[in-house]
Amino acid sequence: MSHRTHVALSFALVGALAVGALSAPVALAVETAVAAHQGNVQSSAFVSPSRDVPTRHLRLWPGSTALVPGQAVMFEALSDTSPVDHSELTWASSDTSILAVDDKGFVTAIGEGEATISVKRRAEPTDVASVPVRVHAVSEEAGIELSASSMVSTVGRPMFLNALLAPSLRGSRVEWALSSASLGSIAPDEGESTAIFTPSMQAGVGTLTATVTTPAGVVKTVTVTVDVLADDTGDFVMDDSGVLIAYRGADAEVDIPAGVSAIDSRAFSDTTLRTVRIPASVRRIDDEAFYGTGLEEIIFQDDEAAPSELAELGSRVFSNTNVQTLTLPRSLVTIKRDAFVDMSKLTSVHLGPKVAADQLVGSFANTPELTRIQVDAGNPNYESLDGVLYTRDHTHLIAYPAAKNAGGAYTVASGTTDIDDLAFLGAQVESVTFPDALRRVGDQSFEGAALTTLTLPDGFETMGASAFWQMTALVSVDLGGATGVSTNAFRYDAALSEVTFRPDLGRLTSIGEGAFVGISATTITIPDTVSTIAEEAFSKNPALTSFHVGASLNSLGDYALGENDNLATLSVSPANASFVVDDGALYHNDSSVRTLVRYAPASSDSEATVAAGTTTVGAGAFENATSLRRVILPEGLTTISDEAFDGCANLVDMAIPTSVEVARGLTGTGLDTIELGAQVRDLSLTPRGARSVRHLIVRGGIDGTFYSEGTSEGGRPESAFFGEGMTSFTFWGEMPRVLVLPATATKVALAEGMAPELKADTSIYVASAEGTSAWTIATAAMESAGYDASRLSVYEAPTLGVSGAGIAEAGAGYALTVSPGVPATVEITAGGGVATGREARVVRVGANTTETLLQDWTAMTDAAEEKASTLTYTFTPSLTDSELRIDVRDASGIQQSATVSVTVNRVLPPLPLPDPNDDPAPAPVEDPDHAGAKPSPITDDDPKPAPAPGPAPSQPPVPAPSQTPVPAPSQPPVPAPSQPPVPAPSQAPGPAPIQTSIPQQQTGEWVWGVRGWWYRYADGSYPVGTAVTIGGRVYRFDVAGYMRVGWVRDNGAWYYHLRSGVQASGWVSSGGSWYYLTPGSGAMSTGWVSDGWAWYRFADSGQWVE
Repeated sequence: MSHRTHVALSFALVGALAVGALSAPVALAVETAVAAHQGNVQSSAFVSPSRDVPTRHLRLWPGSTALVPGQAVMFEALSDTSPVDHSELTWASSDTSILAVDDKGFVTAIGEGEATISVKRRAEPTDVASVPVRVHAVSEEAGIELSASSMVSTVGRPMFLNALLAPSLRGSRVEWALSSASLGSIAPDEGESTAIFTPSMQAGVGTLTATVTTPAGVVKTVTVTVDVLADDTGDFVMDDSGVLIAYRGADAEVDIPAGVSAIDSRAFSDTTLRTVRIPASVRRIDDEAFYGTGLEEIIFQDDEAAPSELAELGSRVFSNTNVQTLTLPRSLVTIKRDAFVDMSKLTSVHLGPKVAADQLVGSFANTPELTRIQVDAGNPNYESLDGVLYTRDHTHLIAYPAAKNAGGAYTVASGTTDIDDLAFLGAQVESVTFPDALRRVGDQSFEGAALTTLTLPDGFETMGASAFWQMTALVSVDLGGATGVSTNAFRYDAALSEVTFRPDLGRLTSIGEGAFVGISATTITIPDTVSTIAEEAFSKNPALTSFHVGASLNSLGDYALGENDNLATLSVSPANASFVVDDGALYHNDSSVRTLVRYAPASSDSEATVAAGTTTVGAGAFENATSLRRVILPEGLTTISDEAFDGCANLVDMAIPTSVEVARGLTGTGLDTIELGAQVRDLSLTPRGARSVRHLIVRGGIDGTFYSEGTSEGGRPESAFFGEGMTSFTFWGEMPRVLVLPATATKVALAEGMAPELKADTSIYVASAEGTSAWTIATAAMESAGYDASRLSVYEAPTLGVSGAGIAEAGAGYALTVSPGVPATVEITAGGGVATGREARVVRVGANTTETLLQDWTAMTDAAEEKASTLTYTFTPSLTDSELRIDVRDASGIQQSATVSVTVNRVLPPLPLPDPNDDPAPAPVEDPDHAGAKPSPITDDDPKPAPAPGPAPSQPPVPAPSQTPVPAPSQPPVPAPSQPPVPAPSQAPGPAPIQTSIPQQQTGEWVWGVRGWWYRYADGSYPVGTAVTIGGRVYRFDVAGYMRVGWVRDNGAWYYHLRSGVQASGWVSSGGSWYYLTPGSGAMSTGWVSDGWAWYRFADSGQWVE
């Protein structure tokens, strides 16, 4: 994802949600609204803040928000003590499957659920701010929702309104209305689903309604109550039941009035207080009551005269404060999870005698200066052992103070069976010894701890998710008796180079998702007992070079070996019945499905062949295989999974079998054009900043869907063509310049966010008449997304015609009859299809199917009626011409072809008459035109198809003669045997051509590619731009490595290669003329040449002069 330029206090538009630049109070209103929707505000009330108070420590704006999948928000870190240097901030998401965040604070919703976005200063890592973000999809039936069921505000205080829309309604106009104008006013954001509500200066109660209309005209509505409160309550805002709702004062020391029964959520948020005194009457303190304040001291009234009644403490009550010591009232019974989380200055806590059992797990997370947790001796549920919190029976270690024994060692109490969630989170101790009784460690129990080695007991059993995550100093691990490695267990333990799986114990059976992401092990050997490895288990390990699969593995999750760019060796136990390595790639066999799971990306091979019978190319299978130029896929392949070829930047040659039904991994390659058959059911292209194909052709589908998301490196695609049977089309981010839709289209959604000039240069065709269903759907999609509907055209099947003198229709093609040496003109006419970008090329096809490009793609000229385009091509057929192929394409990339069979009257020049007393000269030999000849070290008539080299001249260029040619005699002169004739100096034979040094054959094999034959050496390299002796025959190769045929100029001399690729020698007929190639060197001869007992004269062009 590319970073967007952002402005402080602004949302970024992605999908349906967009928010303009807002003030801090309005931002906090959004934050409170989301909290309300999550049940964090009493009675689901949406309460606006009472004053603008600068924050002392780092905090986030908005404090929290809600998104629908695909939407995004730019978070801003704020502080009033010093400017925030954004380059010094580190951002993180607690769950990247729900939220993704970049290094600028740009957060994108990925999947439904709730996750936390956090930010901290690198220079002051204890200064951390975090907020929850909820991702929630709105159903099509509901259509529209708001973030709160009711809203409470104070007169004159603006509030931000956020309408969440169903996917089909994103971008639709939202209408806002108040039941009474006396409540205030609403200012909608132009073109977006957001608005600002500014209450009037008069208190009142009413409703607010948000409405959106579907394309079908159905009205969707949501209504909430609005309560505007009078601003006449002084510093303390309380309800009728004595609950303190908010504090508006600016005092550093605050005495909460006696009689207050409870302190509401975020009642003191963003205040400047340093000390607070809480009266004995307070029975409950709700979630985040003092969150984010500068609070340093809390004094509870709790003495014999006035014992505290406090019984319940909410979640994160004192988070992000500066409180150092905390002594809780003796009356306290209930402490919610996370009660003391993120108290960065806290050093000690004292718990009273009534704190109930089964609490406090995870309550001390992110307290980096905590050194001791004390418990009243009378508490029956908990005990402190040297400042470490255990259950009374010592079976559970609940919390280890992070700053205790920094750099030292600790031994867990004997008899402890469980270490609870987050117990050692961020602990600075470097060594921990476990008792033999230990059986379980909880979620994130050692996350971020400073341990350097980890040895689990032989009787150990299970670990929670992320148990040893981000332990950056951890070097070695002994898994002991673990039966499974949990999700993300050792994720991002970058120094971890040695993992002992304890195959001797035979207990380990599973390795969870992301378990070893980002470690630094070079070799991984999976024990024979492991049957399951989940997604991404060993991904993003740049040091990994070899991976061995044990005997029992039967399931390997997607991307389990992803982004391991140095992985060179894959191996499998011979006893494994599910996996096999074939030609260096790992395959999984499951019933009738054979999947290529992983190709070793560090392989130096330029070509890979997927094994016959393979039905699926797995997710990320060829990821970052940068040496690959060609991949050969087998017919019968049905699925190309997500990111299958991502990062194969040099892959330029890959034909997609017509059997493919699902294709999601075809971006991030060097492919220019991708063509799929007519069986497509699901096709996705999601470049997201990577390179994508320029031309996409889908011949058809079976109720097929197409989805495109993101933008492509190097600009948008040129074209996309979809055949009949494709029905649903979604473009997010960008559109191709030319789009062809089928008559079967039932759903079309076009990219809305493209620049106006790109929209104006977008042409859309529908293979259906005006007024039909597909036409109507396409028109509505263009208008809805802001495209010029006048650029919608009817797509008609493309046509191709060939005409000219001597050309007549012949069956499905055409026939041309000419005399040798007589130029022939071919008139090419193209119509239908896309009216722009028409090009044509001409290819000579030999009798053995050898192809020679006569004219490359050339722009055609539009005819006067502008419905057809023409191109004229003139050539002189040779005796060896048998067929032309005419190819035509337009801007859609669709190619039409027509064949023209060529008949040339073969008239050979007369042979010179030999002297009866002399041995006859060798009969001239015409190029044998072997049918399907393949270069061979033994013979020149192997029946395999001949190569299709790059263009070669039909005859060698004719240089200007150095003198006027002397008319040739009717018969070449025959010298007397005793004395050969001495030619006149002007006709003397020229110097013999310089013999080119021809490299001798290396061990290798012939390989057929899309442009012809090439020769691959045993080390994977191949000859380029040179001549090579193979099997005693000389072959030449062009600069792309393909075998050349016909005339080739090398080191100043001309050579001729037969269609089999073999360098010719002696007499050759080409283009209606005879040439003589010097035996031995094969170079074309000029001047007088002796062949046997006869002399022949050849022009400077090499042609025999009769």
